Amino acid sequence: DIVKTNYTGDPDTFKEVTQGCPVPVVIAGGPKMSTPEEVLQMVHDAIQAGAAGTSIGRNVFQHENPVAMTRAIAEIVHKNATVEDGIKILKS
Repeated sequence: DIVKTNYTGDPDTFKEVTQGCPVPVVIAGGPKMSTPEEVLQMVHDAIQAGAAGTSIGRNVFQHENPVAMTRAIAEIVHKNATVEDGIKILKS
């Protein structure tokens, strides 16, 4: 089992969600964001608050380089990378 939900926008309130849920929580990608940095910040904050992963669509598929965006997100989720690390991946 898994729960997919929207990120609350705040690590403290999202931590309440992840701690109160008996199964892993993944965040939905939500509406198209203005910048890739916003996406990476959301992912980073959610992971730091206890999310198990992501389920992001348009913010990956509509990025100019979806492969790099996927790699950047994966580094944050699986290797505890920073937003800055993710941005470097997008620029490489």
